[in-house]
Amino acid sequence: MAIDQLKKGAEVMMLSAELMRDRISSLEKANSAASERRRRSKRRIQKQGVLTKGAGEDILAQNEADQQIAHEERQGGARSGLSQRAQRRCTRCKETGHNSRTCKTDTINIE
Repeated sequence: MAIDQLKKGAEVMMLSAELMRDRISSLEKANSAASERRRRSKRRIQKQGVLTKGAGEDILAQNEADQQIAHEERQGGARSGLSQRAQRRCTRCKETGHNSRTCKTDTINIE
């Protein structure tokens, strides 16, 4: 009985070790692919010439200005197809600022 339990425990440990090895190998492959992509992008940047500090700052400033302009345009009048909601009005007197339940106008009851 105890030997069977030890045998079963050993089998479970071997199976989990095998699964762990497979997982580690897949992660190593993914890591090497990501490293290769990073290295490739750095090579492409280096091949395009020297980027001076001033030119880099100009590019960053231009990108920030473009983002700010785009943000202001989104905040401005046209809200990308969404219509402005009309203010609510009282159904009795058609004025804004209150509803028919709190309306101060006198109503005429017809009896």
